[in-house]
Amino acid sequence: MALVFRNQRARPVRSLLTVLGILVATASMVLFLSFGEGLRQALAGEMTKFGPEIRVVAEGTGVFGVPNPELDQNVLDTLKAHARELGIARLFPAVVMMKGSGFDPATTFLFYGLPEGVTPKDLAPAAKLVAGRLDPHPDGAVVGKQKAEQNRLTLGKVLRLSRRAEVPVVGIVDAGNGLADSFIFVPMKLLQKVLHTDQYSVVLVYVAPGHKADEVAARIRALLPGVDAQTTSEAIKYAERAIKIGDVIRFGISLIALIVGGLLVANTVMMSVYERIREFGVMRAIGARRGFIFRLVLLEALLLAVAGGAVGVAAGYLGSWVVNLYTTHAVGLALSAVTPRLVLFSLAVALALGLSAGLLPARVASRISVVEALGRL
Repeated sequence: MALVFRNQRARPVRSLLTVLGILVATASMVLFLSFGEGLRQALAGEMTKFGPEIRVVAEGTGVFGVPNPELDQNVLDTLKAHARELGIARLFPAVVMMKGSGFDPATTFLFYGLPEGVTPKDLAPAAKLVAGRLDPHPDGAVVGKQKAEQNRLTLGKVLRLSRRAEVPVVGIVDAGNGLADSFIFVPMKLLQKVLHTDQYSVVLVYVAPGHKADEVAARIRALLPGVDAQTTSEAIKYAERAIKIGDVIRFGISLIALIVGGLLVANTVMMSVYERIREFGVMRAIGARRGFIFRLVLLEALLLAVAGGAVGVAAGYLGSWVVNLYTTHAVGLALSAVTPRLVLFSLAVALALGLSAGLLPARVASRISVVEALGRL
């Protein structure tokens, strides 16, 4: 190992640039893949904090889509009439409306219209009142704490739902849920008036004790053709599939940087081999075997890769922390996570990168002819 370190210290600039190349490649991989890890943790945590286990929407509505008001009164009446046999403990309708570009979470407003007798606590049981009142009825809006802080919404501030409809902020609530904390809760009849409809966007369902959400959802679909009953577990599974696809895409993008980093290691080690031909010749002349030369050069490549990989993981962790500062402010969720599994995977990739990049230079060095090498003295 002393010979390995001595060679790296003899060429500090080249070694440093190579380590930086591996650092950038590893950091980019850690940062890209941390989004998948963060999304898994955030969605699993947030979905379990949402009170209703099932949401009934019009068929064709995406699991995470904003449902249009397409459910009529007959759907609600049928569910109420068959609630006991379906395994439903409680249900209530809601109307959903989104305003804003949809690209910037801070300027996107998701209004949740609740019927009388229903408050934000029915959607997020952990909700706590911050200011004002918890019930938006009859003519107010209760704003999630995250959305209130982003847009400086205080009690008495007037929100415009349309050209002819305005509603004052009567309460601010800490929903204890990053998703629900960005909602604005208003009376359902007011939102129906704004949308010029008497239909509902969604019917939210609590499952009765002793029943499974998946089974209740299947019964609802069988009873009501044209509607979809989406469970929390289905949403998590759907998100997991999407995240896995995203992981493959993100790893593919970072693979480009990894290949460049590998080429840097191979180039550095190969140049070192050609510069040290005489040194290797002397080693062979005094008894060093080919295997010793091979392992020496391979260790130099591995050292560069591991050093760059370790610092790259640290840089990726720092980048993840910066990303979470923004996402926590924007949507109330930490969407990036550097887990032990990701750290070990990244270090393993860096190690494999150094190993593959060092094999050819090590083979070349080990096959240098003693006569040729000594002829350069």
